Amino acid sequence: MRTTGLALLIGTLLLGGCASVSSPGARDADAGLSTDYQPGQPVYTPGELNRESVYELLAAEVAGQRQEFNTALEFYLSQAEKTRDPGVAERATRIAQFMRNPEAVLQAASIWSEVSPDPQEPDHIRANILISEQRFDEALPVLESILDDGSTEAVLMLGSKSQQLSAASAQRYEALLARYSANEPERLDLLLTRALLKRRSGDVDGALALIDEGLAIEPDQPDLLLQKIDIYRTRGEYDRALALTEQALRASPDQEQLQLQKAQLLIASDPATAIDLINELISRHPDDAQMHYYFALLTLEHEQYEASRNILTDMAGRDPHNSNLNFYLGVIDEATGNGENALTRYLSVSDGPNLQQAYTRAVGLFDTPEQANEVKQIIDQGIQRHPAITNRLRLTQADWLQQQGLESEALEIVTNALKCDPADVGLLYTHALLVEDQDPERMLSDLETAIALEPDNGMLQNALGYSLTLYTEDYERAHDLISRALEQHPNDAAVLDSMGWVLLKLDRDREALNFLRRAYDASGDPEVASHLIEALWKVGEKDAARELLQKNLEAAPDSDHLKQVADKLGASQ
Repeated sequence: MRTTGLALLIGTLLLGGCASVSSPGARDADAGLSTDYQPGQPVYTPGELNRESVYELLAAEVAGQRQEFNTALEFYLSQAEKTRDPGVAERATRIAQFMRNPEAVLQAASIWSEVSPDPQEPDHIRANILISEQRFDEALPVLESILDDGSTEAVLMLGSKSQQLSAASAQRYEALLARYSANEPERLDLLLTRALLKRRSGDVDGALALIDEGLAIEPDQPDLLLQKIDIYRTRGEYDRALALTEQALRASPDQEQLQLQKAQLLIASDPATAIDLINELISRHPDDAQMHYYFALLTLEHEQYEASRNILTDMAGRDPHNSNLNFYLGVIDEATGNGENALTRYLSVSDGPNLQQAYTRAVGLFDTPEQANEVKQIIDQGIQRHPAITNRLRLTQADWLQQQGLESEALEIVTNALKCDPADVGLLYTHALLVEDQDPERMLSDLETAIALEPDNGMLQNALGYSLTLYTEDYERAHDLISRALEQHPNDAAVLDSMGWVLLKLDRDREALNFLRRAYDASGDPEVASHLIEALWKVGEKDAARELLQKNLEAAPDSDHLKQVADKLGASQ
């Protein structure tokens, strides 16, 4: 590690035994310094080696030796701000990195970059943190500042995060990288990352062109080949994808990702060959649990139940404490008609990411209202075993009751749960939906309470905004809430529909049509269709409205939403 300035001084003055160390706000003058120093005394002079600096830096190192890293970091950040010394700023950055504190890393590395004669390393750190934190607008100028040194790390990290960018941000980053590609046309990391950004922005043809540029330079480059194969696969061009995979495997027969890609491509069209390949790969990698897990889920997804069961059973034998495997074995039992065994499997899941879903599927095996007591028994036992998910299990029970037409019983379950935990957002949201028909004002009150607890929750913003359009005339607030939800979920059909509906209420009819068409294309839902029909009728496109109404009534003749819009528009016939 480089040490300069004050940090070098500290490296030579560490004490063997010291008094207690406190934070900068509560220091003690007995830490080995002269007793005439009083904490908080205005003795600091910028640009000089002050007693306060010596005290805090010594105290920081003592705290570090005692593994009191929060205190050490606080002292170093304080002195980095005051001294503007590159060595101190670097030391603060290293401690913040060790503690995995991204905000502190950015604070310290920013100072280090400003005062260092060579800001490349701190700028790399800042870019990596900002990109990994998905703060892409802030990362853009930092990335631009480090590209001149030919760095690949930040470029590749940007590529790995490309799917988390908005389409507009992806376009801006691609335009930035294109400038550097023009000067270094053979840099494959730039071409690959630009291709990923092109895909994110929707320009798949542009992405293919960049991939082909890279493959012209290095025909067997595996990352470029995998991207091209994946583009063919997502386009449904499976033959081309498979042919390219075979070609790539001839050049790199041991490339694991290509072998995985081949199995994935074959599983739909030639499952027997795919399963043979999967079994071969598993036998060659007997300790690669992640690969086995991937293949278990791949075969399950494509309904190759026996193959999936074999892999999962083997994994369970190797790791008998992994109860999560029972969830997937239960799914297989359920799919193959062995409900009793599936129930046992689901209820044996004791932890892991599928615990809640295991109970949901377990109660889903009961399909008549008369089985409500059996469902209650399962939920009660689940709460006894897993009290941390009590509310989620009660919601599972309420959802099952509602599906069986037992709305009043479902409402009672949620109401009682709210008495125990009135600040649970999930309970409030579900209570709002259950009480809507009989008490719309209480529904709005529930949603207001929920959004006060989680003001940035997009689901709640959309739910309250849409509800305001139904039961109030506060369309401006509804529009504001739905707009905020749309920022978080720009392609969600429900949010698009809400935006179209509130714009229609605001008489912004042509804008409304755009959102409603997008929502309908994404979902085909009868309620969304009813909104689009009403919008078409309002702008005078009555023939299109009638045609859409007829089409949807044929597909969903019992839809209350479609019947209501037909009556409203006088188009029932």
